[in-house]
Amino acid sequence: MTIVEFVAALNEKFNGFPNVSIDKPESKYVRIVTNFRIGTDSWEVYCFIDHEGNIYKAASWTTPAKGVRSTLATVDIGKVDSYGSWLYR
Repeated sequence: MTIVEFVAALNEKFNGFPNVSIDKPESKYVRIVTNFRIGTDSWEVYCFIDHEGNIYKAASWTTPAKGVRSTLATVDIGKVDSYGSWLYR
């Protein structure tokens, strides 16, 4: 699965709420963000993904937490929730 396919699968699973999109695709870690407030510019970090397909929980707006939490190859979309609790250890 690619990053674009992962984001599309999240949007399909969540029925567009929250809206999930890609931010900073050119950086070392691609930031995946969500918007729970439709019509506003209030974005929250959902997770980070490196270019090898490793998924990380967010530590802050700009930094992923240490330790890979999943990969694009092994992520189970059925266990994913809109709040990112599946990223906790």
